[in-house]
Amino acid sequence: MYRRQNITRKQIDHYSYILNEEIGRGFSSKVYKGKDDVSQEPVAVKVIDMKMIKQSIHSQLLKNEINALRSFNNKNIMKLHDVFQTQNNTYIITEYCDSGDLNNYIRKKGRLDEQEATRILQCVVSALIEMNKKGFIHRDIKPANILIDHSIPKLADFGFAVPVHEARVQGRNFNVGTPLYMSPQALRQQGHTEQGDVWAVGVVFYEMLFGRTPFNGQSEAALISNIMNQPLHLPSHPQISSAAKDFIRQCLTVDDGRRMRVRDMANHQLLRQQISPSQPQQQQYPRQQQQRQAITPPPNEQQQQQRVKRSLSQGGKQEIRYRENKENYHQQQNQQPQKPTQVENNRQPLQTQQQNVQRSTSQQQVQKHYIKQKTQPAEDIKPIGIIMECKVNNDILFTQVNFCRFLYKFSSSLLQCKVISTEVKDKLLFLMGKNIAIKITKLNQITDKENNQPNCLQLEDFISYKKTDSYQKFTQAITEYNEKYTKYFDKLLKLCSSKSELQKDTTFVCLLNQDFTETETFYRITQQYIKQSLSEIKNYFRQQNFQNINLDSPIAEEIQLPGYILKGLSNYYLLLQKAIEYLKDYRGFARYAHTELMTDKSSEGLSYGILEQLMVRLL
Repeated sequence: MYRRQNITRKQIDHYSYILNEEIGRGFSSKVYKGKDDVSQEPVAVKVIDMKMIKQSIHSQLLKNEINALRSFNNKNIMKLHDVFQTQNNTYIITEYCDSGDLNNYIRKKGRLDEQEATRILQCVVSALIEMNKKGFIHRDIKPANILIDHSIPKLADFGFAVPVHEARVQGRNFNVGTPLYMSPQALRQQGHTEQGDVWAVGVVFYEMLFGRTPFNGQSEAALISNIMNQPLHLPSHPQISSAAKDFIRQCLTVDDGRRMRVRDMANHQLLRQQISPSQPQQQQYPRQQQQRQAITPPPNEQQQQQRVKRSLSQGGKQEIRYRENKENYHQQQNQQPQKPTQVENNRQPLQTQQQNVQRSTSQQQVQKHYIKQKTQPAEDIKPIGIIMECKVNNDILFTQVNFCRFLYKFSSSLLQCKVISTEVKDKLLFLMGKNIAIKITKLNQITDKENNQPNCLQLEDFISYKKTDSYQKFTQAITEYNEKYTKYFDKLLKLCSSKSELQKDTTFVCLLNQDFTETETFYRITQQYIKQSLSEIKNYFRQQNFQNINLDSPIAEEIQLPGYILKGLSNYYLLLQKAIEYLKDYRGFARYAHTELMTDKSSEGLSYGILEQLMVRLL
């Protein structure tokens, strides 16, 4: 005789769900199939456990998610029904999508024909245009986040959605998304814009047509390198139309200034064609237990029914998914769902996965957590009051000035660091001082009224710009900086020239002079000495005992300076990479370098978790 199973049904206002009908889960949330008890229609119930939320950014992300979903009214965006909150949980009630997601559909078919892929693309673009009109960007568009409901594709998973005006700043501090679908700008911590969503749409369309993503790599660094250095390859088989090729190329333009914008996507010739509004046949999308997050077998659990009251004024929190550096960013297939990796598990060195590559799923979209930094002017120089006329020129000059500020202020901290050998530290201090001298020399040429040097920073309409208040402000500040930084460099040159042990390094001696020509060779050599310094700092940290330490807790006071030096040198290395990439393009350097983020001397906010992320960061 069989015993009847005891089924616990939870009631949330006029919605209910059964605990054993779990269809997805994340680190701090679970998703259940539920129903609207009034209409009897199925719904998805996402339950966020507030006890698992430990950082304020989680709360902000969930508020963004809810605000975004409330703003949209489009058949191709997952519909929000209600939001409720109790002391322990936040509940998000959305429509239930019955046929899985695009990721599984591509996996099942291998690839889609152009007509079917274009119909799905139309729906995604329609959703993206709606987001753009309402002032949001998604930041995590990928096949796994395109759900299928009665044959209609719907964009879902707005956990990383953010208002456009917040995206660039937030993206520099918390890099979110799925690497295979992230734009090169997002991968390189330059912030998120609507062009990042356009890039992701291009990757998704490419994947639908060819069954794989256009760029891959064994690590994130390799992925970035491939995007930047390898031309976009469009396979000859299967054959696709010239319009489809052009759409992909316009989406996957590395320079986001030249990349297609959201508002232009619907007007592209590929989508202007009168394609039938019918969607892929419903039987091709089998009903699956998948809603927004990865699926794991539901655990056996029961909870007492709780009283729930509706609160539209309060926001909840969502997990931040930390992106593991050990992850293989290859195109992935046949992957079985598994429990999302928590940040405590992200302690292993970078590893190459096995040959059996698999399609990426939502469990692997773990997020990088970087250090928040703030802009501060030099302590002994008044901040430059910038009038926003000739903004491009102002940005160019301000970026160059902040480059100098960062290096000068950081040098004083580096000088106090005891974990780097004296010889390596002396060389690096000199090279940083020379880097300052190179920059301030160019700035001085631009602002020296008696010097008729050419426009070496390529400022726009230079003659007219010199008459503006902005230029006068810069001139006054740069004059003071030039005197200060020139004296500093002269002191370093004299000191290093007197140290016999430094003369043994022939590479270093070649730079031990007053040649202030800005060259790629100088930057490449400086990067090598940065690597030497980073190696010594990392060896120091590897000798420390960090076992059984909460990764969210701030680092101990005695290691704050080495931690700050590790962070600063990593930033300097990346800054030099930008200087090389935009060696003669000062406008491009101003746009992508973000040197204002590197002027904060404070190590506030540096946790053990962030420290471990820095230990495996790019270098």
